Amino acid sequence: MSNGEVGRMPRYLHTSIFVNDMASSIDFYTRKLGLRLLDGPIHYPGNADMAFVGKDWDAYVELVYDLEEHPPYELGNRYEHLAFEVDGDVATVVDGLEAQGVKVLKRPKKSPGGSRTIAFVADPNGIPVELLEARSTNAAGSIT
Repeated sequence: MSNGEVGRMPRYLHTSIFVNDMASSIDFYTRKLGLRLLDGPIHYPGNADMAFVGKDWDAYVELVYDLEEHPPYELGNRYEHLAFEVDGDVATVVDGLEAQGVKVLKRPKKSPGGSRTIAFVADPNGIPVELLEARSTNAAGSIT
């Protein structure tokens, strides 16, 4: 492909994160955030246990529990954050998660661009999870 030639963009598949506890991670992403367990946990002897959570297979989170000896994962050696659009009001979603014992890192506020409300909660591994208000479409059908 030459410079200036526009090629087909590869499709985003998933984000992979290391977890300290597979059961609590699956519980967080499925029961608390409302994603589906798409597959797993799958045991790969001597390597890792893996599970896949998401709305569907178009974009999902791969949860990996490493079976090899290692110190516990700490924030910074797993992933910076994940982001999910939420159905409904972000503040209501955050209040519901907090009532279930989920740690709230940043309460709902307008994004830096001011277009959407955002908040951050922590998954059981300490990974920040950004919750964003769904994008709206204007009368012309453009996303705002």
